[in-house]
Amino acid sequence: MSEEVKKNRKEKVDDYGLVSIIMPSYNSAKYIGEAVDSVLKQTYSNWELIIIDDCSTDSSLNVLEKYNDRRIKVLKNIKNNGAAITRNRGIEVANGRYVAFLDCDDIWHKDKLWLSLKFMVNNEYIFVCTDYTVVKEDNDFVTEYVPKKDCYGYKNILKHNSIGCSTVVLDREFLGDVSMPTNAMKREDFACWLNILKHGRKAYVLHRSLTIYRRRESSVSSRKAKMAKYQWNVYRKVERLSFIKSVYYLVHWAIRGLFKYR
Repeated sequence: MSEEVKKNRKEKVDDYGLVSIIMPSYNSAKYIGEAVDSVLKQTYSNWELIIIDDCSTDSSLNVLEKYNDRRIKVLKNIKNNGAAITRNRGIEVANGRYVAFLDCDDIWHKDKLWLSLKFMVNNEYIFVCTDYTVVKEDNDFVTEYVPKKDCYGYKNILKHNSIGCSTVVLDREFLGDVSMPTNAMKREDFACWLNILKHGRKAYVLHRSLTIYRRRESSVSSRKAKMAKYQWNVYRKVERLSFIKSVYYLVHWAIRGLFKYR
């Protein structure tokens, strides 16, 4: 391959369009710097990072003050609204054709956006996600999470949500509204994927581990009993499934969830 061709290919890395990265933040001073730094290191540079602080009481905003990059925008909620409303506020002001999500305690591989968009555009997909690495709060390795399928539909993720929020990229030009349901009780990302996929669409998996997911012991996802309650709420109140179907899917979710990170 000639040097000119290599140069042209490299210059085309940013040709996919603007990506709006949505990052809700609440009392995230310990980790948010690493999350933002991982965005700044992206080989794909055509992005905007929209950080929405949900009335943090720690020094999160002080950490963000050190960043002087016009692509980073920090919004502040006037009251604590929770993750769904906070993410939706970011989506509302987003300018990009593509929307990606990054939680304030997760980290991206430097090629995360570039490889995700390349995978998406080359295959004409409108919803993509990736494998991810799970670590503890102190960064000790837990496991590599590799979704078993290459693509997921509505019924697949009703049984088990294999889509990591911080791995997702959505194409709003084809999807339209990608806001997160506010009645999903801590499961707004799962409910959002269901809303997108229920009309026959698919989420396609790029089998590369491009995100580090930090499993915090105090997080919602680490408390299984409460998660079951939130999962049930999505089945019954958001998706309006029958009692029997809800029990069926909850049992599948519970069994698979026991072994998710083992």
